[in-house]
Amino acid sequence: MLWFRNAIWYRFIPDENFNEAKLLESLTQRPFVPCRGAEPRSVGWGEIAPDVIDLPVLTSHGFHLIAMREEEKILPSSVIKDQLAEKVAEIESAEDRKVYRKEKIQLKDELTLTLLPRAFTRRKTTRALIAPHQKLLVVEGTSYKRAEELLATLREDLGTLGVKLITTAMPVNRVMSDWLLEERDLPSYLELGAHTELKDPLEPTSQIKVKGQNLTDQEIQAHLSGGMLSEKLELVWRDQLSFTLEADLRLKALKMTDTYQEQQNDRESEDQALALDADLALLGIEFTRLIPDLINAFGGEAEEA
Repeated sequence: MLWFRNAIWYRFIPDENFNEAKLLESLTQRPFVPCRGAEPRSVGWGEIAPDVIDLPVLTSHGFHLIAMREEEKILPSSVIKDQLAEKVAEIESAEDRKVYRKEKIQLKDELTLTLLPRAFTRRKTTRALIAPHQKLLVVEGTSYKRAEELLATLREDLGTLGVKLITTAMPVNRVMSDWLLEERDLPSYLELGAHTELKDPLEPTSQIKVKGQNLTDQEIQAHLSGGMLSEKLELVWRDQLSFTLEADLRLKALKMTDTYQEQQNDRESEDQALALDADLALLGIEFTRLIPDLINAFGGEAEEA
C-alpha cells in the first residue's frame, strides 16, 4: 500500500499553467539514471511503480504522486587520505623533493576521479504528494534538507513552483501543552495518545520523554506548570490515523488504526493498477482532510505579515 509514515507539508500555490500534462512532460525530461563513470551524484525522477506503470507521475482523483531518486558514490575520506599519503610518499622518495599543498590538492582530485568509478553507491527515494485543488504539497520524510532538494529539483523542471511551509496562528507547542494541562479542550476529532516529549525552552538540553502512560497525569502537568512545553505529542485523528505531531508541524510515525486498516484491507483489489489508483486516492483524501483539521486545531493558518 502507498503510504507516508512521515511527512512535511507545504502550502502549494499552483500557477495558471500547472496541470497533469505539464507535470508529466516536465518530469519526463529528467529521468533517473545511475551515476556514470566518475559522476559523484545523479538525481532524477523515477517511476512510482515500475511493474505497473512506467511513468514518473501517478495521478488519481486529482492527486499526483512523484518520486525523486538520488544515487551518490560513497568514497570515504579515509580512503582518499591513505591513498594520497602513499602517492605523496612515492613522489617524494622517487624524485627526492617535497610535495607542497597545491600539488597535493591536484593529486587528491586525480585520485578522487580514479576511485569514483569503483566506489559503492547509495540510493535514496523521496516521494511527494501534490494536491493542486486543495493547494497542498506533502513530502514524505522528516528531513527538511531532503524536502527542499525535492522542491528545488521540481522547481527547476517546472520553471516555477510556489510553495511555503505552513505556519499556524497559535504556537503548536503551547497549544499541545494546554491540552495536557487540560486548560484547553481538544478538538472533537483528536484524541491524546500515550507519548509526548517535554522540553524546557530556557534549557534546550533539558527534556523528558514520556511513553505509555496517561498524558494528563499530575506529574506531567507539574512539569508543564513549571515552564516545560510539549514539543512532540502522539495524537489519534478521527479514529482513523495515529501519529506524532512535532512543534514544527512535522508528522512522524503516521499509521492507520487497527480498525481502519482492516477496513482498507477488505477493500483491497487484486488488480495491481486498480489497487495503486485506490491507494493514491486514499493517501490524497486522508492528507487533505487531516491537514486542514490540524491547521484549525492551532487557530488557523497564520496571516502573512
